Amino acid sequence: MNKIINVGIIGTGKIGNFHAKNITLYTSAKVLAVADVNRNAAENLAKQIGAKKVYSSYIDLIKDKDIDAVIISLPNNLHYEVSIAAIEAGKHVFCEKPLCLNIKEAEEIVKKVEKYKVKFQVGFNRRFDSSYEKAKELIEKGYLGKILISYSNTFDPEPHSGWEANEEISGGILFTTCSHDFDLLYWLIGSEVNKVYVESRGEFGKNESLICFLSFKNNALGVVSTIEICPYGHDVKTEIIGDKAAIRIEKPSSTFIKTMDKNGIHNDYPYWFIERFEESYIKEIKDFVKCIIEDKEPRVNAKDGMYIVKISQAAKESKQKGKPIILE
Repeated sequence: MNKIINVGIIGTGKIGNFHAKNITLYTSAKVLAVADVNRNAAENLAKQIGAKKVYSSYIDLIKDKDIDAVIISLPNNLHYEVSIAAIEAGKHVFCEKPLCLNIKEAEEIVKKVEKYKVKFQVGFNRRFDSSYEKAKELIEKGYLGKILISYSNTFDPEPHSGWEANEEISGGILFTTCSHDFDLLYWLIGSEVNKVYVESRGEFGKNESLICFLSFKNNALGVVSTIEICPYGHDVKTEIIGDKAAIRIEKPSSTFIKTMDKNGIHNDYPYWFIERFEESYIKEIKDFVKCIIEDKEPRVNAKDGMYIVKISQAAKESKQKGKPIILE
């Protein structure tokens, strides 16, 4: 496949802007069109990256015969309908996580991908982080031996806001935040989950904190935790413990500088997720374009996205009912 891949950006929020600029700067693809209900925002992004076409409706962008692939960066409750429309139009799709907000919709997306034979990638960018890639390599080589216990946390410095704080639109903290941790443990451990149990404190969009206990089918145990208001910045840590060795992944400092004063020794710490995972966002977009050009299956495909929806939905049910949920 020698032609330039023409990409359409659907949604011009923070992540949509970030993906558009990464495509322009780091891939051989071209952003041809931008769509957003806020036409001014779409025109502004198009001007920044040199996109020739602007649409107020995602439907019009998807109908554009010159578009080969789309990036969906919209509120979570819109992922399903826009994904289905794009797939049925024969477009390759990169959809931000989560894939959608319920398992029925996720299964329908998977069926459509298989029917129309398009490339579909879900935006679980942490799989493309070099530290997590190294951890996966070590686990597959048997370095840890039998995996016993795993931990993964995502602590944010600010509460969810805007549409993300509306649980009907975003799915709540288990879809917006914990889905990243569910995906990491599912991918690193290499096993499906058979039981989840959630305990939550506080109120979503204000100060919620949560712990989710996971039981994997290979007998490993997992704990996923999140805090909406972490006092020192964006903290992501993952630890996998086996009967031979253990792996811990964390970024203790965003720079190499330490400052020392009467109050102690201090490191710079990443305040927000783009600071921590900038490289992985670039790599996931580069890989998506490469999969289209080389006709390869994306590293995080629709089936992966569907399974994380399944875990997130079961965790949400556990949170609501206050009891463990068995996954089929």
